[in-house]
Amino acid sequence: MGEICPVCNGLYERQIICSRCQAVMVQSGRLEDYKGPYSPYVGKDTFVLNNTIALTGDNCCIHLYICPVCSHLEHGTVSLISI
Repeated sequence: MGEICPVCNGLYERQIICSRCQAVMVQSGRLEDYKGPYSPYVGKDTFVLNNTIALTGDNCCIHLYICPVCSHLEHGTVSLISI
């Protein structure tokens, strides 16, 4: 058995509200896709985004969200599910 991210695989969408303007944010992909070409092969323990540290384990997928109104960026953690 394996684990997959339900957001990456289109099983559901996670809705995040912008902390600045309260608009619904748009999911813009996995955070590790923005960190560079080798980031999926580096440990998933820590990512740094705008001087904010996001700690994860192997059972999480971090997604980047952008506000279409004020362009604010946030990250959200999605728990993996067993298949």
